[in-house]
Amino acid sequence: MSAETTLPSVFLVGAGAVATALAGAFARAGVHVSGLWARRAEAASASASAAGVSGFGPALPAALGEAEVVVLAVRDDAIAEVADALWQAGALRPTQVLVHCSGARAAADALGITATRVAGAATMHPLRAITASASATSTLAGTIFGIEGDARGLPLVRALVSAIGGKALALAAEHMTLYHAAAAVASNYTVALIDAAVALLARAGITEAEALAALVPLVEGSVANVAAHGIAGGLTGPIRRGDRDTVERHLGALDALDDDPESARLYRVLGLRATDIARRQRGRTTPAHDAIEALLREPSAPNSKAADPGAGDEH
Repeated sequence: MSAETTLPSVFLVGAGAVATALAGAFARAGVHVSGLWARRAEAASASASAAGVSGFGPALPAALGEAEVVVLAVRDDAIAEVADALWQAGALRPTQVLVHCSGARAAADALGITATRVAGAATMHPLRAITASASATSTLAGTIFGIEGDARGLPLVRALVSAIGGKALALAAEHMTLYHAAAAVASNYTVALIDAAVALLARAGITEAEALAALVPLVEGSVANVAAHGIAGGLTGPIRRGDRDTVERHLGALDALDDDPESARLYRVLGLRATDIARRQRGRTTPAHDAIEALLREPSAPNSKAADPGAGDEH
């Protein structure tokens, strides 16, 4: 789509955080949003009001069939069902382009048979955590969008992403699930890692509030280091330094937790990853890092006892 081409009109289906954020971002960017629909009228009204667009529900409005692009911002497991229901109800036209917002599946798969009934199909997934409380004011500027689609749909979603100040990350259909898995590891599993660290600190008598106050700045600093210096340059701590003794003390303390074998396993798996990063940082392996890898690959030692590993360690 050229810069001179008029942006398509858009209708959104859904009333959740993503639908609200997209509707508001499109409207503020000058994209004609012909409306937003949801099965529950009160939900549609609240979402549309927050976004500054027209809301409809539960009856399907004519405006849905008049838009050039229909965006389904609904649960992943409901996409195909909703698309088919809209088609069976006569709300969709064969000249329209149908877009969904899931990152886990390509459009041809997620939309089911309805993808073959319309003129084009595409994926437009915001790579960002959008909460209900922030959705109405979210500009989405600078947000990465994972996009894919057919010859008709892909240029349209690329243009829409550009219009709201986003950045398009074009993906092949067969890579969508890997892309989404990567996003889950980076976002969702960061929370899980923090939870694991909080649980360990709880054994030392530290409350969750105290643990978060200590750990969140640590996590933020690590993310800032990666942003500034890349992955290899962002690694700190005992594995980067090649400090086998500290790693051994950590493992001894974790292996002693008879009621929590998962913490030691998690430490070993992530420690091996960190060892690979440390080698990349140095551009070579070292005897110290070889020794750490060997230690991390040793089977856990249940009931092993270790002195408090926390005294004087650099994190």
